Amino acid sequence: MVFGRTKRRETDALRAKFVANRETVRSWTARWECPEVEWPPFDEVPGPWVVAPRERKRWLEQHAPFLDTYRWLLEARPVAAGVNQLVAEWEFGAGHEFQQLTIRFRSVLDPDYLAEKLALGIHAAALKGWQDDDVHDLYDWLLEGVNQCVGAGGVRAQYRTGFLLTEMSCGAVGPKEVITTTRTSLTDTALGGAPLNSHGSA
Repeated sequence: MVFGRTKRRETDALRAKFVANRETVRSWTARWECPEVEWPPFDEVPGPWVVAPRERKRWLEQHAPFLDTYRWLLEARPVAAGVNQLVAEWEFGAGHEFQQLTIRFRSVLDPDYLAEKLALGIHAAALKGWQDDDVHDLYDWLLEGVNQCVGAGGVRAQYRTGFLLTEMSCGAVGPKEVITTTRTSLTDTALGGAPLNSHGSA
């Protein structure tokens, strides 16, 4: 009986982590100030699973606690001129730990707009160790990167704040159109490879 209760507590704790991740992703689109797009209804079951609505409660009870990897792929519908595509992907790994947030914009080449929207998207995720003031430095870095893309036709760069590593790529797909992608993940090392201390400093 004791072993059974321990197992149930462990399962309940894992299920609670899954539910917390689900609610973080569900509420993220509302926290991100991006009125240029509309997001579709949220699917409670992450990819790659497809579960009928009547089976979702049972799936949550039986399968959700034990997932090794899963993701939510969110594709918005543009409602304003200049934004052609916006896709975001949240990925989680073993133990329901956050792995990566990827945001992909296809839009007109407007460095100020892109830097602002991408910075606000990462800011709204409120990932581990993120501080509100971090958004300003992230915006400056993204703006510099997109501006470099204007002349070079493509750019890749990395930026770290605390335990968060953001990789950015920007590539021209036309005279006035670019695809800009950010991938934000957790890291325990500085860009030079030095280990970070408990405060996220090298």
